[in-house]
Amino acid sequence: MNGTSLIGQPAPEFELPCITSSGRLYTTTIARFRGKWLTLIFYPQDFSLICPTELTAFSARLPEFQQRECELLGISSDSIDRHRDWLATPPSEGGLGPIQFPLGADERGSVAQAYGTWQREKGLSARGLFIVSPNGVVEYGVVHNLSVGRSVDEVLRVLDALRSGGLCPVSWTKADGTIDVEELLQPGRLIGHYRVAETLGKGNFGTVVAAHDERLDREVAVKVLRTNALESRANLLDEARAAAKLQHPNICTVFAIEEEDGLPLIAMERIDGRCLSHLIDEGLTTLQQNSIARGIAAGLTAAHAQSITHGDLKPANILVKEDGTPKILDFGLARGNRAQSEKSRRQPSDASAGVKNVVMPAADPHVVDPHGASAMSLDNDDSSGGQFAVTTSLDRPTLSDTSDDTHSDVSRRSVIRGTPLYMSPEQIRGEPTTPASDVFSFGLVWYELMTGDRALPNSLAEIYNALQSDEFADEISVHVPSEWQSRLHTLLAKDPRERPTIQQFLAQI
Repeated sequence: MNGTSLIGQPAPEFELPCITSSGRLYTTTIARFRGKWLTLIFYPQDFSLICPTELTAFSARLPEFQQRECELLGISSDSIDRHRDWLATPPSEGGLGPIQFPLGADERGSVAQAYGTWQREKGLSARGLFIVSPNGVVEYGVVHNLSVGRSVDEVLRVLDALRSGGLCPVSWTKADGTIDVEELLQPGRLIGHYRVAETLGKGNFGTVVAAHDERLDREVAVKVLRTNALESRANLLDEARAAAKLQHPNICTVFAIEEEDGLPLIAMERIDGRCLSHLIDEGLTTLQQNSIARGIAAGLTAAHAQSITHGDLKPANILVKEDGTPKILDFGLARGNRAQSEKSRRQPSDASAGVKNVVMPAADPHVVDPHGASAMSLDNDDSSGGQFAVTTSLDRPTLSDTSDDTHSDVSRRSVIRGTPLYMSPEQIRGEPTTPASDVFSFGLVWYELMTGDRALPNSLAEIYNALQSDEFADEISVHVPSEWQSRLHTLLAKDPRERPTIQQFLAQI
């Protein structure tokens, strides 16, 4: 039954165990509210990401409902014990805290089914709201998409209109569906079936959290995409679905691409490892260098075989497990091997930084290592990913940071995303990313593995000039062991057509 089909009909009967913030237990029925208005607030589950904000907002305005002779009842499929835990847990720890109206335990979902809010495939109720008149008739009903917020003002206006027999005023406002991810992703909260443990990092596209998959009982890393990301969520999720095809020991596995509580998210393998950039700083043996290089090359080979390029390969996007196995991160936002439109190249990318013992598919300069140190010093540093513009003039192209750019003349500007310190010459010119671009980036990472130093200078202008130089490969390759000089030289060829495939390189080492 559709929830709106109940309007004008007697409210379906129910008998529900309830609990209040004080711990009082009792059973309630629809008949108990006869003679008063009743607002039924169906929500998916306790400890969820969005529900606490709405329920506490309704609780704070309970006196206004009571002035209108209206009671409130929250209903979910959680048990009384779970309700009790949620009410007793402070919001700072992912709980609800005390509220002024009772919560009903619809454990079998029978009440949600009767009111048309039950989502069978998820085993949860949608966010439904019904207003029942004093004579037990459903006068108003709405079942929201999970991404649509419910405004208390909206409900009060509807209630006033129903009580007076008039129409909703023209000033009736829409609910604010904007979700502040950073504020709501607190330990203990549920995003669908993922329970948040801690925040791992924040980037341009979203926030990465460590979480427990309660459905499959495993630890995961979850990237929650911002709903207001400049690049459409559809594009991001399409790219993640492509990356989910990659199953390889040297690639961080994408488990699922879902939308929960109105938020698009990507669930990934959580890796116990250390960021390659940290290991390079500490120093690696020749044996370790060669093993890590082979692992990275093997992962890229598998991706390119599936027609997927990475586009932002760098030490901060690689974790090394305790057994020495490297894992390439951020394939969840990788690009398929297709011509990119100027529109798609105009979007920003996360600046990834690694943190010990966590998966960091995306982060930014403000990520803090849980052990106290900065994950990677990226403030005002060209090693960070981001959005950059190549502006073509009659004399020569120039490169500029467009993080706060309001320039409207896009016809002469090619805006690219990525990390300049690890870009190929064609990428930094704003051309599409190809497997050959990944090969060049791999060459820069391999050079850093062997020498402990970055191959490129720090300023954007110097990076651009170095990459467009015909002597770049000659100048760089002489600094590595002689047995690897010729191979590195070919990886760093200015012309993409002169570079070997990553599979060919892998066969040679």
